[in-house]
Amino acid sequence: MLALILSPLYIFATWLIAFMVNRWLKACFKHTHILVRILIYGLFIFAASAMPIGFLLPYSKIKFAFQHYGSMWLGVLMYSMFPAVIYLVFCLIWRIHKKRTGSTESMERPRQVAIGWASAGIIFTLVICLYGFIHATDTRITEYTVELPKKNCQLEELNAVMVADMHMGPNIGVPEMEKMVKLINECEPDIVFICGDIFDNIYDALDDPEKLISLYREINSKYGVYACYGNHDIDEPVLAGFTFNQDAKKESDPRMDEFLEKAGVKLLRDEGVLIDNNFYVYGRPDYVRPGRGIVLRNNPREIIEKIYLDTNSFIKEDGKTELEYDYDWILGMSDDAPQIDYPVIVLDHEPRELEELASAGVDLTLSGHTHDGQIFPANILLSFIAENSYGLKQVGNMTDIVTSGVGLFGPYMRVGTISEVCKIKIKFID
Repeated sequence: MLALILSPLYIFATWLIAFMVNRWLKACFKHTHILVRILIYGLFIFAASAMPIGFLLPYSKIKFAFQHYGSMWLGVLMYSMFPAVIYLVFCLIWRIHKKRTGSTESMERPRQVAIGWASAGIIFTLVICLYGFIHATDTRITEYTVELPKKNCQLEELNAVMVADMHMGPNIGVPEMEKMVKLINECEPDIVFICGDIFDNIYDALDDPEKLISLYREINSKYGVYACYGNHDIDEPVLAGFTFNQDAKKESDPRMDEFLEKAGVKLLRDEGVLIDNNFYVYGRPDYVRPGRGIVLRNNPREIIEKIYLDTNSFIKEDGKTELEYDYDWILGMSDDAPQIDYPVIVLDHEPRELEELASAGVDLTLSGHTHDGQIFPANILLSFIAENSYGLKQVGNMTDIVTSGVGLFGPYMRVGTISEVCKIKIKFID
């Protein structure tokens, strides 16, 4: 629905930029042939139509090519609007000035200013978009060091690697994943965490599933690779970031699950695992789209309850297994969470409920989803909205780390943010 509401704005913005480019050419050369003007409008219409055409076409390489170039145009349109709006404001101020002063001053000076500003705006748009395209998948390693309570953990340190938001599909494929796997292995990880949005909604958009599976199997890790799903690991049509069929079930394509199994990635769906009897890893379903078989995901209290039950069993004298159970806390009659015997790491695609997770006794949360805004100035705006938009944040006794991700969503560009693989040195302290 939101996509339909915004579509007139998208059409108007495209027309406005095409109109202003034609006006700029006319101002520069004082006359442009009608064929030139038609060509300009035709190019803009074709560029703007790439995304909707790609959305409507059946699954094919042509469909995904249209979607890819449509995402590039989306970024160009967004950045071209900055100088366009400033130019329109200038024109408005000049007209108000003339009307209030009754000036009969020639339009030559403001025309020259407008030409200069429009030229600068075009250069600005071209330069920043070219930079954004090149920088889009320029993946690098970001390093963090965190300290977690040792408890019963026998390790002194753990070399973990976190990635998220690969968005494998029309924009991200084998070349980007080859680089990601290479960087992961350069970090010499003991364990690898994948924090959701592995796929970009449509499994058929993968450029070479078998090759991608073999790449993931090349990840070298002592304890393996563990993952949770995100809001885009769901089989549903998407146009410019907006989803359709809102009333349909939000479930992953079964082939996505099979992909991860073949790739040697352990998918955690509201479940956890005790790693080498040293630390506990719990993977949460997505907050908005929990996926197949999960209507409502466990809240932070229920997560700790589940971990507590998993790690605190003992044998009674009659040989029957019984569980130690802090009923007062589970029922909300006590604020004192039960003490887990091991450090607890939670994978959650979206950085939400941080205070609740910290209060429940989680030691480290790892997330993605935000892309750190992906393009300026969205990264600045997002920092005022998200609980943690990017990087390391201390919440009580819990550490939260949010990655800007490996892949892309929406515009095919990165400006003011980075594509990254996160190397996290975890030190266990008494």
